[in-house]
Amino acid sequence: MSVRITGKRVDVTDAMKSYIEKKIDKIAKKLRDLQDVVVTLRIERYHHIAEITMAADHLTIRAEGNTADMYSSIDMACSKIEKQIRKYRSRLQSRRTPRPEKMAEAQMTVFDHRAMARDQDSRVVVSVDRIPVKPMTLEEAVMEMDLMNQDFLVFKNAESEEINVIYHRRDGNIGLIEP
Repeated sequence: MSVRITGKRVDVTDAMKSYIEKKIDKIAKKLRDLQDVVVTLRIERYHHIAEITMAADHLTIRAEGNTADMYSSIDMACSKIEKQIRKYRSRLQSRRTPRPEKMAEAQMTVFDHRAMARDQDSRVVVSVDRIPVKPMTLEEAVMEMDLMNQDFLVFKNAESEEINVIYHRRDGNIGLIEP
């Protein structure tokens, strides 16, 4: 995680830097895969403005605090970011709780390709996993796949009521397999 602190018409002191870093470390514990944090402090007329932008693997959060004191502006921006993280996590939590009557299962089979190459007639099953298939929209499925750091996700499309698969393509985009 890199933290960049810049000031426009403000001298950023060491005390401000340590105060900001302490606040960012507290927030970083709540947000996983935090990659980049940009803090911009500026003064416009009599307003002290602190702007914080946090970029995670799957999410970008931005907040701005505007008060008469720079430290209280930093506090305001940090509290706004914490509020956004709580809202985001509760939304994910509510989407994760599946309804048991609408839950289905898919079976994933892994084959041993070396054994298949040696003997084309016999295939060896290495493992069989049962995966709960959740009904969700395409956007929810992409978000869940990114949050769980998976290469693919099997889900039941809430709009078409069919089993779909999304996956990360080599070019960085997302692919969708529909029956």
